[in-house]
Order: sequence, then C-alpha cells, then structure tokens
Amino acid sequence: MGTEILSIKDKSLFLWNDSLKINDYIIANYYVETSLDPEFTAIAIAMEQSATTTLLKGFKKFNLSDSTARVISVEVMGESEEIILPQYRLKTAVYTGNYKDKGFYNCLIKIAFPIANFERSLTNLWNAVGGEITRMGFINTTRIIDIDFPENYLENFKGPLYGIKGIRDRFKIEKRPIFVRSTRPAVGLKTKEMVEIARRVLRGGFDGVKDDELTVDNSISSFKERVKKMVDMIKRVEDDTGEKKFYIANIIDDPIKTLKLAEIAVKAGVDGLLIAPAIQGLGMVREISKLTGLPVLSHNSWVEFLTRHPKFGVKENVWLKIQRISGADMIMLPGNFATEFIDRELEIECLSACFSKLGKIFPSFPVLAGGKTPEGLRDYLKRIGSGDFILIAATAVDSHPDGIEEGARRFREAWKEMEKGK
Repeated sequence: MGTEILSIKDKSLFLWNDSLKINDYIIANYYVETSLDPEFTAIAIAMEQSATTTLLKGFKKFNLSDSTARVISVEVMGESEEIILPQYRLKTAVYTGNYKDKGFYNCLIKIAFPIANFERSLTNLWNAVGGEITRMGFINTTRIIDIDFPENYLENFKGPLYGIKGIRDRFKIEKRPIFVRSTRPAVGLKTKEMVEIARRVLRGGFDGVKDDELTVDNSISSFKERVKKMVDMIKRVEDDTGEKKFYIANIIDDPIKTLKLAEIAVKAGVDGLLIAPAIQGLGMVREISKLTGLPVLSHNSWVEFLTRHPKFGVKENVWLKIQRISGADMIMLPGNFATEFIDRELEIECLSACFSKLGKIFPSFPVLAGGKTPEGLRDYLKRIGSGDFILIAATAVDSHPDGIEEGARRFREAWKEMEKGK
C-alpha cells in the first residue's frame, strides 16, 4: 500500500496484522468511490477515523498501536464517472497522493475499529465508523454496507427488552401479524377526536393504535391529556371486545422533554413508546427502554436520508441491526418493503437484521407500513416467512366505503380467510 505522506512506521499503525486480536475490533465494510488511489484512500479513512495525527513536534512517540483503525482489505470493483459529491482538495496529509486523471475507482474496503475507542457507546461507535468520511474531498460516495460485531462485544448489550415473544405475551397475540393504525390526520386533531377515531379502529379489530411521529405535545392536544384519555379508552374497548388492545405514545422531542414525556406516559399506563433514533440519537432507545420498562418502537423518521441512495450513506440492514442492538423491540422496515420496488436480496438482509442470531439479543419485530392492504397479506406473509410482523395501516382503513371501523375489520377478516385456506 503505497503512500508518500506516511512513514513506514506510521503506515503500519493503520494496517491489519496477524498479531492483532480480531475480537478486540468491530469490522466495518464500505462501498467507496474515490478519485484517489484506493489503498491510499483506505488508509486515509482509517487514519481520519481514529488517530488523525500520529506525531507532534516536541513530544515523545505516542503509544497508539491499540487505538488506531486498521485496514483489513481493499478490493477494486471497477470504475465510474458519475459525480455524486463535489470534489475538492485540502492542504492536509490525507490529500497527498496519486489521483485518477478522470472518474473514480469503485472499491470495497474493510476496516477494523478498536472497541477500546468507543466501548459500549453505540453513539461513539457510529461516529467512529462514519463520522467525517464523506467530508474527504476525494470521496465521490461511500456507503456502510455491513458491520460485524464479535460475540464478546454483543454481550455488552441487552438488546430489545421484550423482543417478538415478549411483545406477543404482553399484548396477548399469538402467531398472526399485529395490526396497528397510526394517527390520521397526523396534526390538527383535538384529543377528543383522536380518541374517537382510535376507538372505532380498535372496535373493528385492530390490536393497537399509535401516535404518528408528527403528533406531538402542543396546545391543540397536550401530551398529558392525550395519553390519559387514550389509556382510558383502551380499557373501555378491551371490556367491550374481550380482546387485549394497546396504545403507543410518541415521545419524539428534545432530549430533556423526551424524558419528561416518558415519565408522564409511564404514569398514565401507556403500552409502548415511539422514538426516532436518527433524530434523537442512537442511545435514546436503550435509555428509554431502561428508564421505563416499556416496549420501544424505533421510527424511521430521517432514516431514508441515510439509507435510500443505493451508493451513499448506510445500507438498510445495517441501520436495522444497530437499532436491534440498541434495544428496539419494534423496528420500521424500509418504505418499499413488500413492494415490487425492492430487491429480494435486500428484503432478506433486512429480515436477517431483525431475526438472525446476534449473540443473546432477542429478535425485533419488523414493522411494515406504507400503502399496505388486506389483499396484500398473503404476499407479506410469503416475503417474511411467518406471521411475525407488525402491520401499520391507515389509508386502506380510512378509505373503506363503510368507514374506518369496517376498514379495520376487513384486515382481521382477510387474515382469517387466509388461515382457512380461501
């Protein structure tokens, strides 16, 4: 791996060698397009995302060998010419190297990051593997396509408090999908209106209702009033129907306010909480779960800014895996999941992030949303492979000609028809 700007000793600090212990590192896998020499680029990423500087005049040599990120491999896959990010060069060490005359090298790069640098903080881990990579002016694009965690590192995380089995036990729903409606209209409703809409949907057979991510604490409907009246309504519907029902309250807000809302929600007796880690921080899931003891639904607000571009950001399954490790009992799948617009391989990877063995961490409930219908249930079941999914539906419920109660009932009827083999 040639470079003019790093001495042999310095360069060795950022390259993997067999004396290192793999269980002391997490491994990040990247797709990278770069105008700079690929091997130089990989070293630059490892350098910038760990030590950055190795030598300072007037100081003795620092002992950095256990703290630097290490390049494991670089594989050049081809070349491309499409410009995704503006290119520039700064007067720092990592910009000194051999540039391509035109276009970009397309590479797969694997880098090991020492666990000692971030320990049990997922926020600091996320900063280490992503941080300022796309700030480098020779990077045309980069995408984190996977992160591998050693078993000993996963032991630091409890993951979901309930997981799939715990959610089923708590909500008393066996085998079949769990049907949920999100608040619609999402804004502008008074508490009384929200409660009545939710009541009808639950009477129609839906298992639960949730606040929309945009349904917040405001003067139109205060959070304290809303959660109390929603919980009271849930109890009445349970008495009327003989079925367990649940309500998930939205606590997406500024940090201190979020904690206050969580406390109010617990006192009111809500059944679960909605948060948005891409906005509120990766550690919020774990903190809310630990603080409240309630199931947490990890919402996808702002996530598609990170995941939707096929060459940029973070691959969907990586984000899902991080949410599961952080403690999300329920995780929103990509918006195009279970449609003709998603690649089957990506669907499988997303489901694997929710279901596959991950140390002793419980599986998370995948959540499907976005234009889902009763007629699509057979297809959703086939794609997922079991009834272990939560279906959030609003449009198909709301547009039923006989009203929202019948719209909700149609989902339950459609599932029963499937079970009978119709």
